[in-house]
Amino acid sequence: MSSLKKMTARLKQPFQTEDHLEVKLLLVFLVINLIVLVNALLHDPLIGYDALQHLDYLETLSHFRLVTPEDSAEFFSPPVPYALPALLMSLTGMKIFWAAKAAQLLNFVLSLGVTYFVIKIGQLLQPGTSLKFSALVFVGILPVYYKTFSQVRGEPYLVFFAILILYYTLVIILNKQYTLRNALLLGLALGLSALSRQWGIFLFPGVFLVFAAEWIRFPRLRIKAARTMLILLALILVVSGWFYATLQVRYGSIRAFNRSGRETFSLKNQSKEFYLGLNLREFVSQPVRPHLPNLFFPLFYSEIWGDYWGYFTLYGVDTRGPEYINGYYIQQNLEEENPPAWFETNYEQIQGYLGRVNLVSLFPSALALLSLAAAASDLLPRGKKIWKISLRQEVNVFLLLSIGVTMVGYMWFLIMYPNRGKGDTIKATYALQIFPYLAFLVGDLLQKVERKSHLVYWLIMAGLGLVFLHNLPASFTHHHFLRFL
Repeated sequence: MSSLKKMTARLKQPFQTEDHLEVKLLLVFLVINLIVLVNALLHDPLIGYDALQHLDYLETLSHFRLVTPEDSAEFFSPPVPYALPALLMSLTGMKIFWAAKAAQLLNFVLSLGVTYFVIKIGQLLQPGTSLKFSALVFVGILPVYYKTFSQVRGEPYLVFFAILILYYTLVIILNKQYTLRNALLLGLALGLSALSRQWGIFLFPGVFLVFAAEWIRFPRLRIKAARTMLILLALILVVSGWFYATLQVRYGSIRAFNRSGRETFSLKNQSKEFYLGLNLREFVSQPVRPHLPNLFFPLFYSEIWGDYWGYFTLYGVDTRGPEYINGYYIQQNLEEENPPAWFETNYEQIQGYLGRVNLVSLFPSALALLSLAAAASDLLPRGKKIWKISLRQEVNVFLLLSIGVTMVGYMWFLIMYPNRGKGDTIKATYALQIFPYLAFLVGDLLQKVERKSHLVYWLIMAGLGLVFLHNLPASFTHHHFLRFL
């Protein structure tokens, strides 16, 4: 009984300040995960980015063999996100639809972990302050979070392992806890992030650079820092290296993909409009396909706050089935001079609302950009040598590096694998792992505001609350599978 009490006390601790339960923090935690749970229960698992290919991957893996291009166009994706549902299929004979539904419920469990560790990290960074509350609020106002966690794919796992990477990196560098346990847990999280989605590899440089900085700044810790880096490297190779070795052996490249890319990197691989195009009129009135074709900034933004591609709030129905159809076929039917009589969609109604979502979301987006600028500005030398930075600045370096390397890596991918007609790989889901990191920079900025004026701080938080309420319909799926049962 005492062990149960200790465990309960440990679980409650991040929600407390000086033994008082932070009700508002607990409420935000519950609201976020309740939305994730509702979406997991209701969202049709057959609808999502390349959903059928992901389900083909899951079914193939249930036969205990690696996926090939003949099995699924997602053959290049790492296996961790599909492993448990595939095992469930194999052991019980469960049909693929219900295995996919189980995968969505596992996403809910992952979300509980993500949001819990956001709170723990906030407590670790600035105990007894509102940082954890502000960071959690920022995560919770992002519709892309809910959209991604409703789908059967790898990014929810990557976000979970990314937050573990951040937590254990901070435990080590802030508390100087260079223990074998922490190194093993961090190394395991790094390896599993790369075994969830290739985007996880972009988190590696920040981790190794921050430990290299520790090695430079603290001579007494050099042996421990070097040992930690060796353990991390070994675990990455053991946990995820085998999968990338199979890609190299089977397909001739560790970056195998389901479409051919350009032979060399050149900014000219993409059009000028990709980099500079905005289409502001459509951005605030029709931010759904095909109105922002291959325009990186407005399309990526519209995928953060809305549903440009039509897999979440924008829906289409084939009433003959009846069944939902994905965004690509919604567009095809709309382009016909006379759309089929069996075709039903909320396209006309939802696009105006999503335009308003884009407009009101300029406020939290500006706040995020200001937080990035403030964190970067705080690192300017101002007469100090780089190795004399404070621990708080070192944390910001790590966050900025992780965000920056991920976005540079993602842009490299978009430039090497262009689709000038559509830009169908421009999806905020692919970079979702950086948003919890960004949340702490937003929280840090709001902490500075709060120190100067409680009134301004709470006005900003009230503004974020109003944005959340306005965007709430964009955070719930409109693809309710129960509709057709």
